[in-house]
Formats: sequence, structure tokens, C-alpha cells
Amino acid sequence: MCCTISLTERKAANVNVLVAGGFDPDNKAQEADLREFAEALGEAICIHGHVLLNGCQTRFDALIAEAAYGKLDQLEIPAKERDMRIISYVLSGRQPTHNCGTVLRSRLTDWELVKASLYIPEQVQQADVVMLVAGYAGTYRAANWARIAKKPLLPFTAFGGAASRVYDEELNEFDKKYSGLVDRRDYEQLNSLRTDWKRHADTIVALAEKVAESHSVVVVMSYVERPELVDAYDSFQQVARELGYECARISERNTEGRIFPEILERIRRAAFVIVDLTDLRPNVFYELGYAEGLNKKVIVTAREGTTLPFDVKDIPTIFWNSQKKLRSDLRNRIRNMTKAATPAISTTIG
Repeated sequence: MCCTISLTERKAANVNVLVAGGFDPDNKAQEADLREFAEALGEAICIHGHVLLNGCQTRFDALIAEAAYGKLDQLEIPAKERDMRIISYVLSGRQPTHNCGTVLRSRLTDWELVKASLYIPEQVQQADVVMLVAGYAGTYRAANWARIAKKPLLPFTAFGGAASRVYDEELNEFDKKYSGLVDRRDYEQLNSLRTDWKRHADTIVALAEKVAESHSVVVVMSYVERPELVDAYDSFQQVARELGYECARISERNTEGRIFPEILERIRRAAFVIVDLTDLRPNVFYELGYAEGLNKKVIVTAREGTTLPFDVKDIPTIFWNSQKKLRSDLRNRIRNMTKAATPAISTTIG
């Protein structure tokens, strides 16, 4: 029995997109094309209904934010909503290069990686996907922070620079990082030789929607249809609905082909996995091990009285003796997991 929970359509449509990059000051011939593409990309992110995250420290940051804000104004989006659709973090001690949308003071003074302790930059932490365009050292830093934070990278190669080299590295990792989300040929559109910048912008934003961090949750439990397990599944559904999710059970009736590969693929693409060990089924342990092997976040549950084997009993487990307790504990665990993934709020500038 496997249940996939996905965000509602309204929330799923909103992707937080960080765009990092920069101009080559010595390449004036390229600058006009790069400006046109940056403007098209800022507009496309807004037209598709997404949120632009911004560094607010370079000319490139200002250009894409201004284009996005102008498009939102053209679409007659209310000012309050416009402010929530462009979120920028400027390094502490620096002055912002634009005032479009909401500009916040970062807790960081730089993005350097050689430190005793690391704090992921706010806009990287909040991003569902990170786009790279041209750039140099700062763009490499953005790429490395995205990798540390396990955010998908979309480096656009048309303008060379750091983005082009990062693309080569990401393509080498394609099977591991992106194969379950998009076709390789779709990802290779980042390396296209076309010069239709608006078309490129739309293509890349559509690609971002596919590779953005998964908002699905997979529930794995015994196939046995005992009343208490059916009730437990109902509890998973209820909590999901309360938190704005939808739940659908995977079975041979609604899955094309073999069910087992489908379950593994859903686990691979999930944001986190709920595993109920009540019946101590081999397939459930296998899928738990598979999820942990992928470094997925896992919530383990079991009916009170279940004796867990030694190799899993050190995993924090929600033991339930009633559906009320299961729902309460599960609700708290999911909320705590979400809260732990949310960075601290910075100080607003101005």
C-alpha cells in the first residue's frame, strides 16, 4: 500500500526561482543579448506565476528584478502581491542595487565557503530551483551553495562564463540528480544554440517547474487490509488534507505496468517518506532502506506493541494506539520538519 500526497494546484504552481549570474564588462557585443535574455527571463518567471529570488547586489540582479516588477505592474498585479513575488536579500553592510519587491537584509556579510561554520544563504535555502546565467566567481559560489542545499541547478550556456562550466558538471550528474524528473533531451535545452531569447526564457521556466524540489510525500505500509491499518491510512489522508495536501493510493488498479518500480520512482522523487512498520513486512523494510539510501527525510510510524528489529529501532518512531494519537503526532512531526527547513527571517531594509 503506497500513498502519494501532493500539494494543491494553487500551491504547486508557485515555484521559488533564484537567478544568479552576471555580465562580462569587457564583452560589450554580448551585453545587449544578455540584457534581452535577462529581461525575458524575469518576465517569464512572473507570467508563469512564480516567485523571483534575487541577490540585489549586481547590475544583473537589478536588471532581472526590474523586468519582473515591470511585468507584474503591466499585469495589474496588486502592489502587496508584487512585493511577495520578488524577494531579495542583500548582504549585510552592502547597499541594494534595486528596490523592486521586498528587499531584506541578509544575516550574511558574504557567500564565502571557507569558514568554521556555514549558513546557507537565505535565497538559496528558500529556492526550489537555481538558474545560472553567464557569471564568474559569484556564480560558482551560487552553484556550490545550491549543491550543498541539494537544490536543482539550471545553468544556461548561451553566454558562456561560469554557467557553461556548471552545466557540464550537472550533465555528468544527470542520471543521479534529474533523470526521474525530466528527459535528458529537455535538460539539454539549456545548451541550445537558438537566439530567440523569449522562447529560451519560457523553455527554462517550464523546465524549472519540472525539476523544482518535490512537494510530494510517499506513504509506505503493509498491503494487508486490516481495519486498524485502513484506519491509519485514513488518518494519513485526513492530516494531509488539513495541511493542504491531496492523497492518492498507488495500487495495481491505478498504476500502469509493475507497481514496485513505480513505488521506488515515487520515493525517489518525494520530499519525504512516511513508513508504517506495524506488520514488519519485507517490502516495507526494503522501501525504507531505499529511502534512507537516497538520504530522504523519513517519518516512521508503528502500532503500539510492535517490536522493531534492532537495525531500525533507533529511528525516531511514532507509536500509535489510537487514530487520534496518530493524527496528532503525525501533524506535529510534519510541521516540525517543515519549520526546521525554513530559514530565520531577516531584517527588512528601509
